[in-house]
Amino acid sequence: MTTIYWFSGTGNSLAVARGIAGELDESTLEPIARHRAGRVAVEGAVGIVCPVYFYGLPLVVRGFLDRLDASRASYVFVVLTAGGFPGRAAAEARGRLRRAGRDPDAVYSVTAPGNYIAMYDVRAGEALQGLVAAARDAARRVGRDARDRATTSDRTSIASRAVNAVIAATFGRVFAATCRTQDRKFEVTEACTRCGICARVCAVSNVELVDGRPRWLGRCEQCFACIHWCPARAIQIRGTASATRGRYHHPDVSVDDIASQRGTA
Repeated sequence: MTTIYWFSGTGNSLAVARGIAGELDESTLEPIARHRAGRVAVEGAVGIVCPVYFYGLPLVVRGFLDRLDASRASYVFVVLTAGGFPGRAAAEARGRLRRAGRDPDAVYSVTAPGNYIAMYDVRAGEALQGLVAAARDAARRVGRDARDRATTSDRTSIASRAVNAVIAATFGRVFAATCRTQDRKFEVTEACTRCGICARVCAVSNVELVDGRPRWLGRCEQCFACIHWCPARAIQIRGTASATRGRYHHPDVSVDDIASQRGTA
C-alpha cells in the first residue's frame, strides 16, 4: 500500500497524484490539509505531492512535514509541481523529511501550468494543453518509479546550493512572513453571484461568507483556489492586473475534488 499525501489549489498537484496512483498496485490519496494539527505517524510507502510557492513549499505542507513521523516508512518520495524554477523546494522537503526521521528515497519536479496571476497571466490554447499533457506523462513515469521503489540522488551543485541559500534568505522568508495576510489584497466585485464556491474550495477554511459574499480571515496559503474556481471571475487582487488575466484550473479536476481537502465536498 502506498499513501499519497497531496495539497492542491487549482488541481495540478491532485492530477499528478492521481496519475501516480494509477500506476500503483494499491494506493490511497490523503489530503494534507486534513492534517493541520497533531502528530502524523506513517508506515509503508509514502508520497508527498504539492506545488511550489515562491521557490519553496506551501506553509500548510511545511507544517505537515514538521509534524510528520516517517521513521517507520519503508519508502518515501516527493513530487513538486512548478510552473517554472522549483528553487529550494526539493532541498527544503529533504531537510524537513530528514527531521521527520526518514530521508526521501526520491524527489521529482513536474512542470505544470503556472497560475499565480498576481504576477503573470496563465497559458491558454495549445501551449496550455501541451503542459497538461506533459504533466500527465511525467506523473505516470513517477508512478512507475514509485511502483519499482526507484531512488534519485541529490545532485545539487555547490553553485545551486548557494543560489538556494539566497532564495531562502529573501523570497522564502518574505513569503513565510507575509503569506497568511496577503488575502487582505483580495476583493470581490459586484459580479459575485453568492454561489459560495470560494469558501468550499479553500483547503484551510480561510473564507467565510457574509451575506453570501466572501470575507478572508488572514490565514491564506496563496493557492488562489478561491480566485481561479470562481465561476463569475468576481475575485480580484488589488494592485495587480488580475482583472485582465485568465483563470485556470486543471481540466481533470472538479470543484468537489478540491473541496474534499477539508472533508466538505
